[in-house]
Amino acid sequence: MSISLLGGIVFVLVFAGIILLHEFGHFIVARILKIEVEEFGIGFPPRLFRLWRGRGSLLIGKDRLVIPLNFDFHFDPKTALHHRVTATASRSTDGRLVLATLQLEAAESGSNSSLPVPDQGAISVPDADDRKKLNSPSPKPGKINLSGTLEEIKPGTEFTLNWIPLGGFNKIKGEDDPDEPGGMAAANPWKRIAVCLAGAGMNLLTAVVVYTFFFSQIGIPDSHAAVIASIDSPSPAEKAGLKAGDVILAAGGLQVNGFNRLTEITHKYLDQPLPLVILRDGKPLEITVTPRSVYPPDQGPMGVGIAQPLLPARSWFATIPSAFSATWQDVNSLLALPGRIIAGTISPQAAQIGGPRSVWNLFQQAVSRDVTSRQPAASGGTASRPTNYTLLTIISLTVTIAVVNLLPIPALDGGRIFMTLPDLFLRRRIPARYQAMINGIGFIILITLLGIFYVKDIISPVNFILP
Repeated sequence: MSISLLGGIVFVLVFAGIILLHEFGHFIVARILKIEVEEFGIGFPPRLFRLWRGRGSLLIGKDRLVIPLNFDFHFDPKTALHHRVTATASRSTDGRLVLATLQLEAAESGSNSSLPVPDQGAISVPDADDRKKLNSPSPKPGKINLSGTLEEIKPGTEFTLNWIPLGGFNKIKGEDDPDEPGGMAAANPWKRIAVCLAGAGMNLLTAVVVYTFFFSQIGIPDSHAAVIASIDSPSPAEKAGLKAGDVILAAGGLQVNGFNRLTEITHKYLDQPLPLVILRDGKPLEITVTPRSVYPPDQGPMGVGIAQPLLPARSWFATIPSAFSATWQDVNSLLALPGRIIAGTISPQAAQIGGPRSVWNLFQQAVSRDVTSRQPAASGGTASRPTNYTLLTIISLTVTIAVVNLLPIPALDGGRIFMTLPDLFLRRRIPARYQAMINGIGFIILITLLGIFYVKDIISPVNFILP
């Protein structure tokens, strides 16, 4: 298989998987909070076929019945509410009633009517005359006949496979209708916010899981040390004689126990001599550097790139704390981009977010580099160290989708959360018609902007360069 084809397959699978996991987050939290999900689709419509229908429940009078897996109705369950029905059921081992058949009661004219049946919600086995009136055969042994008004019905979630394999979707009951019992808009604001947060939460959890695999391959970063990974040229660090691989032990007479501590100390010594204690080839050295207050956007005051030493992972579980920490740092870095652009510490070009073609090209590059790094060394050559750019690209993409989705933009999860805040703090809900109008207009604007962005990305993609 060619590397280009492999890169394309990885891109499609990753992109579809990220969206599907995002929707699964919404689905699982909605189900936990007892909010009905009418359909969970793999891929986008048109529908290919239904995989299965989950279990549901209904209420006939005061009797609750379990709707079994893959039960099909011969009428629209929504229009049957508050009409009289007849049903047969069986008793499960845990004592619950399990639905076997369900029919609307109807007169000869075809309109819904009340037939001579027992009181609403009662359970009985009708005699021969009643069976003639109901025009139904004798009940089977072990079956229970019920008749009454259908007070509530939860048909169960349909799980479907659809033709367009680019993710998935949820059809949550009553998303914009607060009068729909058991629906999203009818739930309390905390539940609605939890469901909206769940999609991005699942994406961030995905990033954590991928980071655990990444750290299990390369080792766990030691957050209590700072290592010089690169030296910019020209820079104060180059002038002072610092080298890549130097471990910074102390700065300004204070112990350095990580990147943040070093950054904090450095900014207190701008345009002033800063004494450093470093470890080079196992020997401590003292070097003085003068951090600059004015420096290029893609560099720092000293002009060094800082890394962390890697410690061997004792087990997969040992990587989990570092995975959460790294994911949180990625989120912070993404949220800090606008401020850094305004402050001039990073150029707008360096902070660009790529569209589909840019990300496609990035995956092609990442997969190519990873595959090449794992090729056997040429005769007499030295094998290169395997790279993991594909894993890092997956992490970057899923974190970006999570953060962007939580921005307070109508039609996105963040926009829905924002419109829930008045209900949460002021006990006053924005009317459903206004919410639907805002989301509709926001969706049109969002699609328009995305269309422009995608066209621009196709014409002039962002050129990501891997180190």
